[in-house]
Amino acid sequence: MVYHVIVEGGEELFSNAKGAFIKHIKLNSSIYLLLMLAFIIGVTIGAFTVNGLTVMQREELKNYFKGFIELFDKQDINNAELFKVSLLENIKQITVIWLLGVCIIGIPFIFVFVGIRGFLTGFGSGLLIQTFGAKGVVFIVSSLLLKEIIILPCIIVLGVNGIKFSLSIIKNKSIKRISKESLKSNLISYCLSTAFIALVMIGGIFMEVYISPVLIRVISPIFSN
Repeated sequence: MVYHVIVEGGEELFSNAKGAFIKHIKLNSSIYLLLMLAFIIGVTIGAFTVNGLTVMQREELKNYFKGFIELFDKQDINNAELFKVSLLENIKQITVIWLLGVCIIGIPFIFVFVGIRGFLTGFGSGLLIQTFGAKGVVFIVSSLLLKEIIILPCIIVLGVNGIKFSLSIIKNKSIKRISKESLKSNLISYCLSTAFIALVMIGGIFMEVYISPVLIRVISPIFSN
């Protein structure tokens, strides 16, 4: 009896959360599209930048990557320390986006931030594919895609919430109807949603720390040939 109550309660909670998220996406679809466009532009620029590298630069990066794989394969990994480093790095990104959302002038910088994230993704992926071909694709899928499939959507959602919060401040100021109560309520909602997304991102960090290293060790022999 208790088990069924818990299951039904969980299903209802999941259904409500799913409905709220879908509604959120529909209400902010234009912002989502613009941020996705910024990311795609960044990826495109990053991929094309690879073509601008000289043969010597590509060879140096190739040797550096092979050295990293060999070192990674031979050394023992301190997962706890790696988790700590990755967590702090992601907290920095979350904090930057949160601060940009609080600042009215931060809206364009959120687009720049997402664009830079896209550039790094496009450059890294483009370099691996151009240098190693199918082997590069295997590495991207096994090491990068697993965590990015969780972390990247979280960053996009954080960016949307930041832009939405900034726009609400601008709107209230323009119609001179802002009050301390409404600002406080919006700020609390913004902070809570940011904290929730940060918790979701831990799933991506877990993938990066505990699953990706195992997969990298599995595929590392293909780079020694």
